[in-house]
Amino acid sequence: MNYQLQKLMAETISAFSGLFSVHSESIRQFETGEYFVIYSKCSKRVQSILGAEREVLILGNVYSDQQVRSLKFARRIINESDGRLEPTLCVIVHQDPRGNTKLKRWGRENGIAVIPVHTSTGVLPREQEMERLLSFEFFTQDPFDITGPVANDSQFFGRRGEAQELARKLQSGHIRACFGIRKIGKTSILHRVLAELKENYDAVTVFIDCQRDDVFGLDAASLLDSITGSLRELKANGRSYAEVNACPLGNTLSDAARQFQALLNQFDLPVILVFDEIDYITPSNGGAPQWREGFVGFWRNVRAAYHAAAREDRKVSLLISGVSSRWFSVESIDGLENAALAFIPEEYLSPLPRGATNAMIKNIGAMAGLRFDEAALEAISSFCSDMPFWVRKACSSIHGKIETAARPVILQEAVVSPMLDAYGQDEGAALAKVALQHLFRVYPELRAPSLSLLKDNADISASMRLTLIRYGIITTKGHISGAMMRAALVMVAEDVPMIEAHLEDRIEAKTLVSEWAEELAGISYRRNTMERALRSLVINFLRMSALSSKNSPSAKSALLSVIPQNRRSELEPFNLDTIAEKLYWLELVAVINKHWQLFERIFGDKTAFNDNASVVNDRPDAHAKHLEPSDIALHRRALRWLDERITRV
Repeated sequence: MNYQLQKLMAETISAFSGLFSVHSESIRQFETGEYFVIYSKCSKRVQSILGAEREVLILGNVYSDQQVRSLKFARRIINESDGRLEPTLCVIVHQDPRGNTKLKRWGRENGIAVIPVHTSTGVLPREQEMERLLSFEFFTQDPFDITGPVANDSQFFGRRGEAQELARKLQSGHIRACFGIRKIGKTSILHRVLAELKENYDAVTVFIDCQRDDVFGLDAASLLDSITGSLRELKANGRSYAEVNACPLGNTLSDAARQFQALLNQFDLPVILVFDEIDYITPSNGGAPQWREGFVGFWRNVRAAYHAAAREDRKVSLLISGVSSRWFSVESIDGLENAALAFIPEEYLSPLPRGATNAMIKNIGAMAGLRFDEAALEAISSFCSDMPFWVRKACSSIHGKIETAARPVILQEAVVSPMLDAYGQDEGAALAKVALQHLFRVYPELRAPSLSLLKDNADISASMRLTLIRYGIITTKGHISGAMMRAALVMVAEDVPMIEAHLEDRIEAKTLVSEWAEELAGISYRRNTMERALRSLVINFLRMSALSSKNSPSAKSALLSVIPQNRRSELEPFNLDTIAEKLYWLELVAVINKHWQLFERIFGDKTAFNDNASVVNDRPDAHAKHLEPSDIALHRRALRWLDERITRV
C-alpha cells in the first residue's frame, strides 16, 4: 500500500475535521491508479454553503498529473452508493499544479461539481482557511458551461424518457426521426440513444455522421457501399457498433443497393442505421451538388432494402437527425417522386417542457450556489424559449455576474430580469439569430411566415403554424416563444439580402437632420464615453485603496456604503464590475464625493466637480424642453472640464 497516499489521507481527515465528519475511509484501485476514498458528512455550516443533504465523497491521489480516470472513478463510486452520496458533488485532493482547472472541466463533463484541493507539500490548510478554499473553488466553477453533447444522467434533463423510448422502438424495427433547430439537443439525445442501445439491447448499429467531409463528399452509390462495408466488418469481428468507414468501391447505384440488401438479410440481430446532421446529404447542401440528384435514388434504394428485409423477417431500423424536415415532406424533387416522403416520418425534438427547463436551472444552479425562486425560473425559461442550450448560456452569464462571496444566494425575478435583458443585447439575440439563419437556409419556406409573426394578426396556415410550434419558434397559443426568439427574428428581418431589394433601395437614405439634432447627438456620444471612463476610474481607485491597507474595506463594500439601503440590497448579489455598470450617474458622483481623498488629485476643486457633474446630469438631449444655445454651450463646457481631468490619469 502506498505510504504517501496513506499519509495524505490522514492529513486530509485532520484538515477537514470540524467541517466534515468521516464515516468511512479506504484505499482503492481503479484501472491503473490508486486512490483514497472517504465518505463524509458535512457540518451544518458547510451543508448550508454547499447545499449538500447527503454524504459527500472525498477522493485523493498523489499523482503529479491528473487524468480523467479520477472523474470516472468518482462517478462510479457515486453511482454505486445507492443514493448515499451527493450525486453532483465531490472533493478531490491532489498534487497536480494544473489539476484544478482540469478536474473542474472533467467534472462538468461528468455532471459533477468538483471541489479541487491542491497541495504541493502534502500539507493542507485548516479551519476557516480550508472553509474559504472550499467555498471559493465550489462557487467559482460554472456548471452551466457545457460545450459538447450531454449524455450523463445528472445533466440530461427532460429527454430521458424520449431517449429510452427511441431506443426501444429502434430495437423493434422502427423508422424514427429527430428534426429540430440548432442546439436544441439532437446530438445529445442521439448519444443517449446509442448508449441505451449498447447497454440494454442486442443490436448492430452503424452511426453515419453526415457532416464529415469524407461522408457528404460521397455520392449515393458510394455511401451505400460504405454502409455495407461497415456492416460487413461488424459481422466479421462480432462487434455491435461502428461509425461508418467512408470507402467508395466504385459500384453503380444498382450494384451498391443489391449488395446492401443482400447483407441485411444475413443478420439475425436488428440492424440500426443512425444518420446525424442529415442536412449535409440533402439538396440543401450547395457544397455537395451530387446530393441534388442523388438524394431520391439513395432513399429509394434504402426503402427497397428495408421492405425486402421485412419480408425476410429481418429487423432494420433507421434514426434520422437534422435541422430540416423539408426534403422528407415534399412530394417530388426536380420532377422525380420523392422516395423519402412517407418513409421518413416528420418528427421533431421540440423545446423542453417548462417543468424540465426549470428543474435543469434549479439543479445545475445549486452546483454553483445559485438558487432561483419560482418567478426567476419562469423568467429565464420563458426568455430562452425553453431551448436547453440557450438557457445554459443565459445562466452562465448570470453566474459570471454574481459575487462569489455572496453565495449561496437566492436570486429573485427582479434581479434576474435586467441581467437577462443585458445578456440578450450582448450575446443572446446573436446566438438565436445564428440558429434561425441556419434553419432558414436549409428550410427557406419557413422564413416568410416566421418573420410575419413580428406583425399583428399574422396569417399563417395551420400546417405551417404546427411546423413553427415544433421548431420552438412559437408557442401552442401562436405567440413568439420568448424574448431571445423575438430579438433574433427582428435581427433576421433587418438583414435583407441586397439581391432581394429594389435598385432604388440600395442607395442608403440619408436622414435630413438639423445641426441642432447633430449637436445633441454629439453631446450624447461624448457623455456616454466619458461616463464609461469614469466608472472604470472609480473601480480601479477603490481597488487600489482596498489593497493598500489590511484594515481598508473591500472595494465592493466601499462602493455599496454610499448607496441608499434599498439600492444596496438590490445590488448586493453582484460582483464589483457588474455593480459599477448598474450605478446611475448621481450614484457615481456620490461615490466620488464620499471618497474624495482618493479623487482630489484628479478633479482638484470639489465644488467645481459637483457643479459640472450636475450640468451633465441635466441631459438636454433627453428632455422635451425648450433649449437655448446657452444650454448647449454650458453642457459642452461641463463635459470638456470633466474630460480634461479624467484623461490626465
